[in-house]
Amino acid sequence: MFDLLKKKLKDSISTIQSKILRKEEEIPKKAEEAGGKVQKPSSILSHRVTEEDISSIYSGIKESLIDNNVALSVLEEIHADLKEELTGESVSIINSRQRIEDAIKRSISKVIISEKKEKFMEMVKSKKPYIILFIGVNGVGKTTTIAKVASLLKKEGLKPVVSASDTFRAASIEQLELHCRKLNVDLVKHSYGADPAAVAYDAINHAKSTGADAVLIDTAGRSDMNKNLIEELAKVKKVSKPDLTIFVGDALTGNDLVSQAKIFNEKVGFDMSIVAKADVDKKGGAVLSLSYVTKKPILFIGTGQGYDDLATLDPEKTAKFILE
Repeated sequence: MFDLLKKKLKDSISTIQSKILRKEEEIPKKAEEAGGKVQKPSSILSHRVTEEDISSIYSGIKESLIDNNVALSVLEEIHADLKEELTGESVSIINSRQRIEDAIKRSISKVIISEKKEKFMEMVKSKKPYIILFIGVNGVGKTTTIAKVASLLKKEGLKPVVSASDTFRAASIEQLELHCRKLNVDLVKHSYGADPAAVAYDAINHAKSTGADAVLIDTAGRSDMNKNLIEELAKVKKVSKPDLTIFVGDALTGNDLVSQAKIFNEKVGFDMSIVAKADVDKKGGAVLSLSYVTKKPILFIGTGQGYDDLATLDPEKTAKFILE
C-alpha cells in the first residue's frame, strides 16, 4: 500500500530544493556582474519559505494525492497545515527536504483516525454477549473479515457466535459455514430469503444460552443502497441492538470506498471501519481519506487472506512510512 503515493510525493518535494539551488547559483553571478568578489555558494544558504513556495509544493503534492484517490477535503487540510507550519520558516539546502517531509507527515497523521486493538478488546469484554453488526457492499471481503475477527476473538480466549444474516447473496451462508467450520465457531443460519433480523435474533439467543462472549452479524449489501436494503439493515439493527457497528470496505475500489462509507454512515450509521485488501492496494489514498471524511476510526486493515491478516493503522507510523 502507498507505493505510488510514496514515489510521487518524493518527486514533488524536490521543488523547493531546486529553488534554493537556483538561488545559490544566482549569488556569484550577481556579484560578478556588479564587479564584486566572486564567492563560492554556501551549502547552508537559507531561504525563507513564502506562500508562493507552499503553493508550488502543494501543486505537486495535490496532483500526486488526487492520482492516489485522496479526497478533496483531505487535500485542503494538508494545504492549510503546510501554510500554517512552513510559511515564513527559514530552510536550507541541507534541511529543506526534511522540514517539508516532517510537515507533511504531521498533516497526514492528523487526518488518520484509528482505533487500537487493545481498546477494541476492552469493549468486547465489557458486555456479554457483545454484539457487532457488520455492514458494507457485497464483494468487498466482509465475510472473510468477519472470519478474521472471529479468529482474533478466539485467540483472546473469547467465544464468538456468527449470524448468517446475509440471506440475499448466493453462497454467502456456505462461505460463512466453511469459515466457521475451520475456526470451530458456532454459526446460526436460516434458509436463503429468510428474515435477516430473525437470524440475528436467534444468534443472540444462542449466544446467551451457550455463554458466548460475542455475536458477529453478517448482512447483505448492494451498491445502490435501495429502499428495501436500507429498511432491511435498519430492522436488523433495531432487533439486534448492536454494541458496535462496523463498516467493511474494499481498498481496491479507490474513491468508491469513501463514497460507500458516506452513504452507509448516512443511511444506517456505523462506529468504526475495517478496510479489506489493503495489502494489494498500491495507492492507499482512499484509506487516508476514509476516517477523515466519515470522522469514524479505522479499526483494522486487511493485509492478506489468512485469518491472522488484520493490522492496526497507526497514524504516525503510517505517515512516516509514506515518506520514507
